[in-house]
Amino acid sequence: MEERKTNDISEMRRSQLVKAAYRVVSRKGYYNFTIKDIAKESGLSSGLVHYYFKDKQDLLLNLLKEININIKSYLNNELVKTQNPLNKLIAYIDQAFSLAEKEEEYFYVLIDFWTQAKHNPRMRQANSRLLKSYRDECAAILEEGISIGMFREMDVAFTSTAIVSAIQGTIVQYILDNDAFNYETYTTKIKEYITSLIMKEKNSEKEGVWSSVSMKNK
Repeated sequence: MEERKTNDISEMRRSQLVKAAYRVVSRKGYYNFTIKDIAKESGLSSGLVHYYFKDKQDLLLNLLKEININIKSYLNNELVKTQNPLNKLIAYIDQAFSLAEKEEEYFYVLIDFWTQAKHNPRMRQANSRLLKSYRDECAAILEEGISIGMFREMDVAFTSTAIVSAIQGTIVQYILDNDAFNYETYTTKIKEYITSLIMKEKNSEKEGVWSSVSMKNK
């Protein structure tokens, strides 16, 4: 019992430090924060930060992992509410777009992580895993829809990549320049456009270049 209690306290402190890092990095950016900043934000000592994380990079990698877990949790809570692939895809898109307003700091942190990818192999690998998890989740929904005849045949790898790109690109533009367009209007249009392209019934007026390249080459 004593060991379990110690492990629980250890995990709680670790989580506390990761959450503090999230807040600090979102405010100061990757290059400007220190271990002391994390300690001050968490209310714990710098020595305790070093006890749980061997260096700044280790702390950030754990932060990226925590972000991924939280996002998956948000999404899974929505996906379990329906068995319909179209509803799942809509939930996937809605959940992703809603992060810009629920978790705006997340994208500032993520952009900071992207700047590390070129020069830091561990950070690049962590970012790659994060993006792959987005594509894989989307691809699983598309494949489910295809398997029951709801979605048309398509290049699932390409289409899931295009969907993730459209979502993330829109969010980043909004985060960096939120006066450029009406976010709610644009996200609704993008969602409608994506769903119109993947549904089995064709709509010649809405089909365009994206539709033609997302189909499998016969």
